[in-house]
Amino acid sequence: MTRAKLGTVGALVTALALGCATPPRPRELDAYDALKKDPNLAAAGKRAPDLVTSSDKLGAKANDEWQSNDLEESRRDALMAQVKLKTALALAEQDRLKAKIEKLSADQAAAEEDLASVSKDLASETEKLTLLQKYLEARKNADADKQRLSAQMSSEQQKAEAEQQRLSSQLATEQKIAAAQLSLHTAETVDAAKYASAEYRAAADMIGKAQEELKSGAFAPAQASADVAKKNADHAAELAKPKYEQAEAANQNTARDAALSNDAAGIAGVSVRREKRGELQRLVLAVPDLFVKKQTTLGPGHDNVLDGLAQLVNKYPTYPVQIVGHTDNRGKSTELVAISAARAQAVYSALVARGVEARRLMPSGVGSDEPIEDNHSASGRAKNNRIEIVFLYH
Repeated sequence: MTRAKLGTVGALVTALALGCATPPRPRELDAYDALKKDPNLAAAGKRAPDLVTSSDKLGAKANDEWQSNDLEESRRDALMAQVKLKTALALAEQDRLKAKIEKLSADQAAAEEDLASVSKDLASETEKLTLLQKYLEARKNADADKQRLSAQMSSEQQKAEAEQQRLSSQLATEQKIAAAQLSLHTAETVDAAKYASAEYRAAADMIGKAQEELKSGAFAPAQASADVAKKNADHAAELAKPKYEQAEAANQNTARDAALSNDAAGIAGVSVRREKRGELQRLVLAVPDLFVKKQTTLGPGHDNVLDGLAQLVNKYPTYPVQIVGHTDNRGKSTELVAISAARAQAVYSALVARGVEARRLMPSGVGSDEPIEDNHSASGRAKNNRIEIVFLYH
């Protein structure tokens, strides 16, 4: 995606979030902006233009994601932008040091030539000895300079590798915390806070601890805390599930689910299907034609369907709800995932603006990974470009 397109996407997502407060700017973005002021940036752009261009795109994308309240994605992209820019700066510095070594080598060669020429004209062995001593000293200094510069180059490379390792560890920690949070959300689908309160509370506390450790840079302890949190959340779900199912059966779950399905089918322009994934039942409402082409801003004329969806979600407050963006397969995978996520965020904001509790909604984008029609036809692609509102239940 070009920088202009990234800027457009960022501006559109920012416009959708005008009703929400802008979160504090991530420190990863501030660090990236500070890095952009490095006096060697121009040399880095000549030495590694692809890395600098990629860094610029990631930095712009991270800024847009921050404006869109997508802080985790913003921090991740800002970190990757730093890595690329630091790598480009390191390569430029490496070239400068190599050039200095080459100049020193040339100066040494010139000194040797001067010594050979002068030696022929010297009449005394004393003068020859003096010149020889000067030559040896110059060679010694040149060798020392070469060793010093080589050590400096090695040190810069080690710093870059250490920074890359730190960022990799941070990303791995964030992924473990996200996995623990997903397990906790899964436990909530069986009301684990009620039926396995000790395990559920322990999982929530450990997630909080892992997040604090992540903020302080203690990645290994944070990963360990996240693993314990996931284990507790999975155990809470396992303990709560039979109790939850018994309670739900007593409360006529089947009738409620059927009522939800019937009400969903009554929304014009929405197709409804049921499916099962693992232990979870899913009622999927597919909504096409909300966006034009590759845009991520809701098109005009969709208030009725959005009002109907908001009323449905509010009518059934016990269901966790996913908002999943989908696209056809025209474009790069990473670009399509970003578009689908931005579209899901746009629908999320529209539903929250209509009175839906934000904590019940989980927006995400999967790009073109889950088509429902053949992408070879225009009609198939139109159906694949959709938003799915997914009600989760057991």
